Amino acid sequence: MSFTFKQFTVDDSNCPMKVGTDAVLLGAWADFKGAKTLLDIGTGCGILALMAAQRSEAYITAIDVHDEAIQRATLNFLNTLWGKRLNAEVVDFMDFALTDALKYDYIISNPPFFSRSLKAPSPDRNLARHNDNSLPFKHLISGASRLLCKSGRFGLVLPAIQAEPFIVMIKAVGLKVVRRLNVQPYPDAAPNRVLLEFSSIYQPVHTGELAIRERSGNYTDSYQKLTRDFYLNF
Repeated sequence: MSFTFKQFTVDDSNCPMKVGTDAVLLGAWADFKGAKTLLDIGTGCGILALMAAQRSEAYITAIDVHDEAIQRATLNFLNTLWGKRLNAEVVDFMDFALTDALKYDYIISNPPFFSRSLKAPSPDRNLARHNDNSLPFKHLISGASRLLCKSGRFGLVLPAIQAEPFIVMIKAVGLKVVRRLNVQPYPDAAPNRVLLEFSSIYQPVHTGELAIRERSGNYTDSYQKLTRDFYLNF
């Protein structure tokens, strides 16, 4: 299926994970200011890499273990104005982290985050969404800390229930939360997603909240403001 945004189109056919709200929120919220090199871990169809390309001048490496996803991401990249700044590679992240010599100004990921939970019928979808065997958080953290430059940032989206355990784990490698957005489905509801940004450089934590929809079903003004550079109807 193809999704048309204001400056690019994404086809997510044959990709285990489809274009969704988590990725769009993260791509619109992440602070890419000043980034010259960027790594997208588990790129899928390339939606996060494309959003980063629109919002920055960075040279972007997008990696995934799925050959079909990288083929689709490559085609999506070529059909934009930023094709020369986007590169997609089929590679396991841990292998990449151990062999890649480049340090990145920004690392972004919408990682597999359902641990020991009910699996979907599709093995590829399981690999994309469950971290039991594909990308445990400890491997994501150790690899990202190795690849991040000293002043770089690491941004990702997690289920709210997994945010605090992840923050505790990542402190062990010297990375600290510098930005946090608690995402609610509706105003006054408990957050079900958390956007996090980490850095090795100490800064006061900037924390915010955002509800996606009003109780009426309409998108909130805050959600529209955050994503209006991408969605055609905002």
